Amino acid sequence: MDKNWKTATKTDRAALYQVARAVADTTNLSVEAIMEQAFGHKLMVGTDYLSNFRSGAIGRPKAKLIHAWIAEHHADTAHAVDPRLFPKQHTNAWDDYLENHAIHGRLSIARFDRSMGLVQRRRNQPKPDEVLKLGEEFCFHLDSDVKGHAVAFQLYEGTLHPLPLGLSDDSIATVSEGEQFMPLDGKGFPEKLTEANNLGLHQFIVVVAEDAGKLPTPTEPPEPDSGGSVHSIKVQFSA
Repeated sequence: MDKNWKTATKTDRAALYQVARAVADTTNLSVEAIMEQAFGHKLMVGTDYLSNFRSGAIGRPKAKLIHAWIAEHHADTAHAVDPRLFPKQHTNAWDDYLENHAIHGRLSIARFDRSMGLVQRRRNQPKPDEVLKLGEEFCFHLDSDVKGHAVAFQLYEGTLHPLPLGLSDDSIATVSEGEQFMPLDGKGFPEKLTEANNLGLHQFIVVVAEDAGKLPTPTEPPEPDSGGSVHSIKVQFSA
């Protein structure tokens, strides 16, 4: 719910309690425990948080924290109980699409040999290609079954970010059939990518379509019958 909780009504906040109650019923958490997780501290003794929450009188800043915690940890349950407060997020639509339609094994990570300046493909690497260190230089190696155009995205902590592949940070790149590195610089050489800040699991997605007009956006995955190929790889970034 892209809601301004600063103006949330009592009805909104009471409805949020019902969602929290449903989450509690499907887990080993109590509503109070959910509130503590959302607030990041124990509830103060002597304050009737539960009664205030149930009646919709809980403070708006606290309601915002509870909503955010439930959305992050129990989105499916929350959506089933109250789709108005917890609409299906765009990234969920992408998650569903990737689970059912993504191609695995034809998109891989290529590292740069610092001494030679050459790209080494996965078979030459002693470590799995899905593990990289922060700041390590890499690019993608794609074995495409079609010739056309491509866009890329990076999925991290539930947010899908565009990842420019074309020249001058253009979002769309030209793709040949068969094996190739990407992105490429203006001279046709592999361009170095790095992840400098965000530890943890990242998912990279490259979508190829003969018709550039059928390429997806961060908010809308492609239609299953659009004729595009959706390649995916998950990469763990470590310190």
